[in-house]
Amino acid sequence: MKHSAEFEDAKTGAKHRTEAKTLSAQQMQQWQELGYLVLKQQIQQRHVQALNQRLNQLWLQRRSLRAAITIDAWLEEARSQRLLFSKAPNEARHSPYKLNDLYLEEPLVRAANLDPGLCRVLSELIDGEPLVCNSLNFEYGSQQSAHIDTLYMPPRKQNKLVVSWIALDAVDGSNGAVTYYPGSHLIPPFYFSTGKLNAVSAEMQNFHSYIGKELAARGIEEKTFHAEPGDVLIWHAQLLHGGSTITDRSKRRRSLVTHYFRREDYRHHFWRLQREHSTGSYIKRRHPGPTN
Repeated sequence: MKHSAEFEDAKTGAKHRTEAKTLSAQQMQQWQELGYLVLKQQIQQRHVQALNQRLNQLWLQRRSLRAAITIDAWLEEARSQRLLFSKAPNEARHSPYKLNDLYLEEPLVRAANLDPGLCRVLSELIDGEPLVCNSLNFEYGSQQSAHIDTLYMPPRKQNKLVVSWIALDAVDGSNGAVTYYPGSHLIPPFYFSTGKLNAVSAEMQNFHSYIGKELAARGIEEKTFHAEPGDVLIWHAQLLHGGSTITDRSKRRRSLVTHYFRREDYRHHFWRLQREHSTGSYIKRRHPGPTN
């Protein structure tokens, strides 16, 4: 991948530096037409291993954590709930869960969220500096039903949200792979009775009916993403995606999901924006509270 280039003004002889394009024309075409990209081995193996070791340490040390990190435990079950990680029972680790916003506390997580090479790609996709707005650490597949991220976090400017999914384990058809629908980002957005993209619980049946009809009309079929540790899947704000059923519960499927807004759209927001390095920033805020 190219990062920058130097050129000389033919008239004055002055030298200038300009950012060269990271993505090829073929990659940009895929993004525009299909709504996703894959970066093979984007995250170095030593970083992957360090992230996995740190996750294990956090579980062992959680009782003494001072930060108010929360966990969404027992995902896709009737007993699903958000609670303080420090109070999570041991059994919560043996079912699908997600740890919320470790980027606020963990430099290793931020280093992956804001990997320079990854951020250069993201900046071209959203035409601006990527701003981490949340992160989710998984140890097993989420098994989440198909959804669109703007239902829950619509960006201030349409489509200026992008998502990265980093594989921290090998992923196949048995341990809850990510599912996605190529080209579904081109389906016109569904607006709720509020006139917004934000999900309204009582109207979700209408949303699913609309999406189902559009998928059928366009001949869009579900795909499954198999990956190796260090691979990154990037998807568009409007891409329909979810998680497949776990058929082998003895296999973990650790991953890191990050949602990014565009920094320039939030310069005057009440959030505190923290720049980690020259290619990306993150929102410095409080952790989400438990549900009880």
